[in-house]
Amino acid sequence: MELIYRQCLDKRGRAALFRQMEAEGLLPFAMSSRAQPDLADWLALTACRDGMVLLCCEDETGQILGCGLFTRQPYRVWHFDFTAFRAGFSVAAQQARGGFAWLFKHQDCTSIMGVCPAPNRHAWRLASACGFRVLARLPKACWHARKGRYVDGVLVLCTSAD
Repeated sequence: MELIYRQCLDKRGRAALFRQMEAEGLLPFAMSSRAQPDLADWLALTACRDGMVLLCCEDETGQILGCGLFTRQPYRVWHFDFTAFRAGFSVAAQQARGGFAWLFKHQDCTSIMGVCPAPNRHAWRLASACGFRVLARLPKACWHARKGRYVDGVLVLCTSAD
């Protein structure tokens, strides 16, 4: 399957991603820091601005398989959040790796980091499958809205050389 990457810049496209996450029951995972994530939250988070890239991954038919939100940090490091949609679950790691390759090629980026909430086993599996290294466990770093409390986070990193 050929995966195609494109930036999602317009409000309509960003809203469609939110609605797809909502329809597939993925919002509690994609936006775990919000108790009741809504479209306004998502549109504010993904508003086009310098140092932010919302990247969509689709198959050759145009079906959206997932999206990644990348935010520039100091020292040529970017932070990421990734959501695979149900149609793209089987190629989630391939999607993410392709998105990382796209970012390394198109942005001033040498490293990508993420913080996985410790209870989110899907995030752990994906990070591991994509070659991320665990750097540290961060006590009570992530607000987990469904649990109503802070949970430990795991800081992960990959580099363009990995």
